[in-house]
Amino acid sequence: MDLIHPVIIIVTGRPAAGKSTLAKWLSRELKLPLVSKDGIREELFDRLGWKDRQWAQELGKASVDMMFYFARAELEVGHSIIMDNSFYPPVSNPRFQALKEQYQAESIQIVCDADRETLFKRFRSRAESGNRHPGHGDQDVLEELYVHLADNSSQVLEIGGSVIEVDTTDFAKMDYQKILKQVKLLLAK
Repeated sequence: MDLIHPVIIIVTGRPAAGKSTLAKWLSRELKLPLVSKDGIREELFDRLGWKDRQWAQELGKASVDMMFYFARAELEVGHSIIMDNSFYPPVSNPRFQALKEQYQAESIQIVCDADRETLFKRFRSRAESGNRHPGHGDQDVLEELYVHLADNSSQVLEIGGSVIEVDTTDFAKMDYQKILKQVKLLLAK
């Protein structure tokens, strides 16, 4: 999807909020490339191996750097892109601001969130299911995550642009078509 100004669609929120599922769906519907920290990190785990939480965190940082590399490559040729991660505002604000300025890009943030208990239950269930790559070490961070989820600070990046907040407490009640319609309206501006 080529526009006068490329758009960075940022799907963010706290862990286990449903970001990746929504981002993948939007990517298919909008025919836009998607870069995901977890997707990149899992490729790195498969190539370089995994061992402990510190290693997973280092590969996580490298994965975010790669996300921004891929975003620059798309934006440089005028293409829009979807980026999926739990972006931490103090670190991510300047990085996104730099992208927007350098490529005259617009941004749409989709911020997914649910209450602490719902997020923790999902995360624990995902960790115990065995369906998630073992390199993440989710089982090892359950207590830490529960404490972290008590911080209800806003996940909205302070970078200007449009923001769509999505309550993901009950996935069955999520209206994907409504979100898609909102994004398409913003893309048409």
